Amino acid sequence: MIHHDFFFVYLSICDVCFLFFFFYRIECNVMLSSFATASSSSSSSPYETPTSWWKINFISGSCAAAATTLLPSSPSLTQDSLTFTTNTDHYHQSHTNGFVHNENDESLRVLIFAESFPSFTSGITRRFKEIIRRLAKRNHYIHVITGCTNALTWVEGNDILKKYVTFSVLPSTEFTNKIDCACPFLFPNPTVYSAVRRFAPDVVHIVEQTPAAMLCGAIVKSLNIPIVWSSHTNIDFYLSTYIRSYAVAMTRRLYQLIRLKHLIYSSVNLTVSKDFADFMEHTGVQKPVIVWKTGVDSELFNPIRRSRSMRYRMFGTYNNFSEEEMDSITLFLCVGRISPEKNFEFLSLVLDRIPEQTFLCIIGDGPYRQALEPIFPKDRVNFFGYLGGEELASAYASADYFLYASVSETFGQVYLEAMASGTPVIAAEGGQLKEFFVNGEHGYLWTPDSLESAEEAVRDAMKDRKYLSIKARQQALKHSWDSASEQLNDIYYDAVRRSRQKDEKKTMNIFTIGVRLFYYGLNWLILMTLALLFMAPFVKVSSPKPSATQRNDRNNNPCYQNQHNSVVTKEFSSSCSSSSS
Repeated sequence: MIHHDFFFVYLSICDVCFLFFFFYRIECNVMLSSFATASSSSSSSPYETPTSWWKINFISGSCAAAATTLLPSSPSLTQDSLTFTTNTDHYHQSHTNGFVHNENDESLRVLIFAESFPSFTSGITRRFKEIIRRLAKRNHYIHVITGCTNALTWVEGNDILKKYVTFSVLPSTEFTNKIDCACPFLFPNPTVYSAVRRFAPDVVHIVEQTPAAMLCGAIVKSLNIPIVWSSHTNIDFYLSTYIRSYAVAMTRRLYQLIRLKHLIYSSVNLTVSKDFADFMEHTGVQKPVIVWKTGVDSELFNPIRRSRSMRYRMFGTYNNFSEEEMDSITLFLCVGRISPEKNFEFLSLVLDRIPEQTFLCIIGDGPYRQALEPIFPKDRVNFFGYLGGEELASAYASADYFLYASVSETFGQVYLEAMASGTPVIAAEGGQLKEFFVNGEHGYLWTPDSLESAEEAVRDAMKDRKYLSIKARQQALKHSWDSASEQLNDIYYDAVRRSRQKDEKKTMNIFTIGVRLFYYGLNWLILMTLALLFMAPFVKVSSPKPSATQRNDRNNNPCYQNQHNSVVTKEFSSSCSSSSS
């Protein structure tokens, strides 16, 4: 029987959302256009999403969502039925939210909403790659909703992943390369509803609090499915970088309100460090916020991958260093997305304070690279570009120290990767490091924004690299992805168990679902409208600080002309300053 009242209610919601999404997409394009123009790549890539695809999928998604609600016994999605869904399994065709397992069947159906996914590069995607591999080995069925159009390639060549992992790929912001866009957003889309209903998960894991992620939360809550919500990014800190200074306080309070109103839907809230968990609880998020363990692949990131050939590549070709010089010069490594919040400019100032022969290799790419390159002296820094897999592991192991100035990390996967590679860490002090780092044993920390402290940390670390290297590796071995996966597995089971006990007598019919969809959907729409009105107008993209222009003279001023096989020292900088005055 078709319930016409609900049909019209739902389509009315879709009509309202369509108008909102239209203006939302315009605003997103304005906000993100500056990231795209910062890219050096002009060619198309598999990450690009044509505008026409977004429009077609929104309309087809609305129809699919309505059809799923009205016809809940329809078969699972296939590649032939909807173009945006790929590799969807046909094993489970019931639509009772998944709570129909046999007593002897311990596997779960887990839906993960993760906007960015391999081969997009970030600490979050590396975490979920490792976790999903291990959940699949436990025979859990995983369905990932993501915006990365080539995510399906990740499962190729792995029979276990092909059997247990499926995807729904939805329209998202247009990537120009793997790590160019600092804000990878999925467009809110009613297709999320049909994907959830058809997969029928036991538990839904939502990553971060973006507009689409919060829409997913509202939909899943309306279907009465337990939610595990994990927070990995310190958006509160990022607001000071991407919001105009006079509006930061207001937008931060609004964001915290929006986050709070959605995280109350979750059965379990996760984050990746005790420091950020305490902060979230302080801002009103329901207690406890559980700290999800972090691991590292200690076989991949391993001192045995140290390579002279990789080390020589890390120096680049500008200086024509001899092999003897590259062996003797202290090589620092920095790995990460090149964007304003990573505080790369501070590293250029740190280099001036070190008189020893040193060289910095920066591995990564991003929207800020073109603005940063002129700030660094060419004879002391090489912007290597993107590396991954075994090559990245070799670069970690081939460096002498890992140098990192960011204070925006909630955890910072790169720290553990460096430590596992036997490369001591020299970094800005942050609460996230309290989880695993001991100052003086695994490296040295400096007080944020203090050049004197940073110089002292570098000099102290260079006194005994061997001791720090051994201790760093030993500490990293204590953090495994197996342990992190086992913890998450227990959290999933606990969330499902508590949901079943709580809702044993609760029935969910089509009318109840319709009312809940309207209520939670309206809440989401109101909060997103507030964000659109009182946050989006104040978004800015940071440009280099005024001092950057002055420092740019380093590569143009004859006094700073880069000479082959030379190393800029503190004394050399002083003499040039004197002559220029």
